[in-house]
Amino acid sequence: MLGLIRGLAAVFDVLDSPPVRAWLERLVVVGAALGFLIHLGVIGVARLFPELPLTVFAGIDESPLHAVYTPFSVILFYEVVLLVFALAASHTGEIAKQYQIISLIVVRGVFKDIGAFDNLENWLAEPAAVKAVLFDMAGAVAMFMIVTGFTLLRYATPKMRVHRDLAGFIRLKKAVAVLLLVVLVTLAAANLASWAGLVERLPALLAPPPIDVDLFFFPRFFEFMIFTDVFLLIVSLAYYDRYEYVFRNAGFVISTVLLRVSLSTPKPYDVGLALIAMLYGLAVLGVFACFAAIERKWDATTAPGHAGGEGRSHG
Repeated sequence: MLGLIRGLAAVFDVLDSPPVRAWLERLVVVGAALGFLIHLGVIGVARLFPELPLTVFAGIDESPLHAVYTPFSVILFYEVVLLVFALAASHTGEIAKQYQIISLIVVRGVFKDIGAFDNLENWLAEPAAVKAVLFDMAGAVAMFMIVTGFTLLRYATPKMRVHRDLAGFIRLKKAVAVLLLVVLVTLAAANLASWAGLVERLPALLAPPPIDVDLFFFPRFFEFMIFTDVFLLIVSLAYYDRYEYVFRNAGFVISTVLLRVSLSTPKPYDVGLALIAMLYGLAVLGVFACFAAIERKWDATTAPGHAGGEGRSHG
């Protein structure tokens, strides 16, 4: 088992190297640009030649704004890959990346919903659609603000002092990240195959493809993230057994569960639930930061040799 963990950790180090990261970034840029142009081209052909057989362009939306959906999907996939890499580096970094992904999903949905208007020149004639778009826009900005606050707190929180060697735990997290990356690629391939109509029925583990392909990939992946976070939380008790760290990590798992539920919740409650999940994570990190600051100040004032300090009481 230890040999397998070391091998997977070595694979992670190769994948997380600067050359591979740079190659992935170039691939994402090229893929997003090509996807955008191809989507625009397909929409243009569908609008110019409506007499073409329906089977060729079945399900293609004719609004050019829908073309924005494709590059956003490529970028979102890359963000999920970065989430997997962040798993081995920092728990708070992983949670921040989860919040970023959810906010980008909402932003992508705004473009999709705007493109669904029957007549953009008379968009006010569709009040229900307008309310949905405006609610998502407001929710996306609120999520951006929460991510900013979370990032600020993340860097302002005092670093924990650990008296055990973390090398084994870091190797385990890298091994788990590689396995999660395999799951990510598998889910993405199955999602693409179902969208393209290449499979009629997927294995029961992956569930039949839903009408909205977004409700296939991201909810399933977040389910794997929940189990991964719980597993790492249990293992981390051997390294971080202090109350504040256990509570913080457990709170982050709760936040991830709420995010997963929000992905399957109908509008407009999905955005509201996602905001609650993010605010809960922000509150947990904020209280943790205060707790850590108090602990550090107390340790400094009661350290041997400090004026007036006689050592910390354990009673």
